[in-house]
Amino acid sequence: MAEATASDWLVDAAEALAVARAVGERVVILATSTGATVATLALADSALREGVAGAILVSPTFGINNPLAPLLTWPGARYWLPLMAGQRRRFAPRNPGQAAEWTTEYPSTAVFPMAALVARARALDPATVPVPALFYYSDADTVVRPDLTDSVLARWGGPATRIAPVLAEGDDPSAHVVAGNIMSPGSTAAAAMAMIAWVEKSIAP
Repeated sequence: MAEATASDWLVDAAEALAVARAVGERVVILATSTGATVATLALADSALREGVAGAILVSPTFGINNPLAPLLTWPGARYWLPLMAGQRRRFAPRNPGQAAEWTTEYPSTAVFPMAALVARARALDPATVPVPALFYYSDADTVVRPDLTDSVLARWGGPATRIAPVLAEGDDPSAHVVAGNIMSPGSTAAAAMAMIAWVEKSIAP
C-alpha cells in the first residue's frame, strides 16, 4: 500500500473505465470512500468520463474527519510525520469478517496518496462534472466530513440526488461503511434497492 502514488490510483481508474467501456454498452461507476474521490477526479476529465452514464458515490471522501488531517499535505510530511505518529497504522477488527477480509495494519505512509487525492478533489470545481450522480452517505459519518460532501453535492454540474441511509442496529458505528455484509449487513439490501431504483429512474435507457 505504501508503494502506490496518487497518480497510480488515477491510472488504475482510467484502466478500469477503459475495460468497462470495452465490455459494456453503458457505464455506471459505483465507488466508495476514497474510491469515490478518485471517481470524482476521473469524471472531471472529459476523456475519462466518455461513455459514463452515471455515478454512485458512497460515503465519498472530500475531507478527512480528523483535526490533524491537514498535516498530511504539509511539505515533507511523508518523511517527518511517521516519526511522530509511528511507522505503521493498525486497528482492531470489529468482527471476524473484517479480520479476515480487511487490511487492518499498513505502513503509515500509505495515507499520503489518499490525502493528496482528497486535496485534488477539493480543488476542482464540481460544476464542471456533467454526469448524473447519486450521493449515498450518512450525516453521522465520523470517518469523513459529510459537510464537505454537502458542498460538492450542491455544486455538482449534472443532475445530483442525495440519499441519507439510516443504518440498522449493529451496523457500522462510524456510519461510513453504510452497506456490505461485513460491516453493515442490516443495510445492504436497502442500499442495493435504492441504487438500482436510482439507475432506473435517472439514467435513460
